[in-house]
Amino acid sequence: MAKALDLDLGMPSKVKNAHERSRSSINTKKREAGAQVDLNFKVSSEFRREFKLWAASHDLKQKEVLEEAFRLLKQGTV
Repeated sequence: MAKALDLDLGMPSKVKNAHERSRSSINTKKREAGAQVDLNFKVSSEFRREFKLWAASHDLKQKEVLEEAFRLLKQGTV
């Protein structure tokens, strides 16, 4: 008599791995201090263009402009 195959008839491995990744990617873990994370939001195309041009014309990265502007805003300088 032939041996019975031990088959896992659950989710396919691709789906199972994607499911496990999505569960583990929930933002419940504390990030280490200074770790880089994404910050995403929508702005108008005109603002985006002006922001990028201003940063480039002042030889700054957009991230640097945003961080400095926020620092000044918190100080009440702006």
